[in-house]
Amino acid sequence: MKIKKLYYIYGLFWIIAAVFVTYYMFTPSINTDSNIADNQGQYIKGQIVEIENDAYTVHILDGGKNAVKINLSDLYFNEDYKKGDKVSLYLTHLEDGNIQYDIADYYHMNGLIFVFVIFCLLALLIARKKGLFSILSVVISLGFFYLIILNSVKIGSSLILAGLVYVFLITILTIPLIHGFNKKSLSAIFAVNIGYVIGFIITYVFTNIVQIGNTPSEEFRILFSQFPEVDIRQVLIVSLFIGAVGALIDVAITICSAIFEGMKDNPELNFIRVYKLGMSVGKDILGSMINTLLIAYVSASLPFLVLMTLAKFNNIHEFLNYDFVALELSRILIGAASIVLLIPITSVIASYLIVKKIRLF
Repeated sequence: MKIKKLYYIYGLFWIIAAVFVTYYMFTPSINTDSNIADNQGQYIKGQIVEIENDAYTVHILDGGKNAVKINLSDLYFNEDYKKGDKVSLYLTHLEDGNIQYDIADYYHMNGLIFVFVIFCLLALLIARKKGLFSILSVVISLGFFYLIILNSVKIGSSLILAGLVYVFLITILTIPLIHGFNKKSLSAIFAVNIGYVIGFIITYVFTNIVQIGNTPSEEFRILFSQFPEVDIRQVLIVSLFIGAVGALIDVAITICSAIFEGMKDNPELNFIRVYKLGMSVGKDILGSMINTLLIAYVSASLPFLVLMTLAKFNNIHEFLNYDFVALELSRILIGAASIVLLIPITSVIASYLIVKKIRLF
């Protein structure tokens, strides 16, 4: 009966998720005053059928329209297109009523689908049932990110509220899916959500101490200049906060798993010893998780950092003081501080649930 109750509660959260997704999907978008928004073009799929010097004849695949001829200017970096390549075209409606076509980039969807299929096959082959649930977890996280967070910007809703709803729902829905309906998952969910509150507070405090401002990098400045109606401060806070979410979940699950496995072999352990076991595991993974955050953010920013190093920085002080570098370092330190505080929280919650033999319901 207890397991049935867990399934009912899990189903209830799916209903709650469906309500939020419906709200963010079907609420009408806000009317923007931006000229950029009023003259937006669209992306369509095409295939190169002929190349002559810098002139590319592209057959439009969307809608079955005729082929168009496109000349590449000096602004194009990808000049190695070949006949037969599928490309993404940017269609712009000009003021004189004509339509301008530009090659934006290669068409990536076919390759992405192929790579995703390879990932799914590997996950299923090696992890079997766990692999299937991991795939579903990835799909849920990506889908909710688009349906909740990005749609909240379109409808003019609070991005911070959308961010909190997003992390809460993916935590509730994905942890039991992957790790089962048990005390390990329950303790991880409790700990992670407490960690979210702490992480959100840390985000606000650190951004004010470092004085990051509202537009600490080029993409923030472009967003603010083209769509000034968007609350850029909320975009900054949510981007910093969500950057640590995955690491928080990993830390909580790792500690909870170690505690519950340890209690299977040594059921006589008391609360203090179980707590110390959790803390020991947490300390062991602390350095690796922080390094994971560092490497992930640095690698994603590497082209820009190389550009700035060659064109602008003369010493380490200038490098660290640059607004984009300060933003990324703050992102890493926010995640690191949240992880440090989550370790004792998770250890206490997991130890209490198992040693005190608390019933789930």
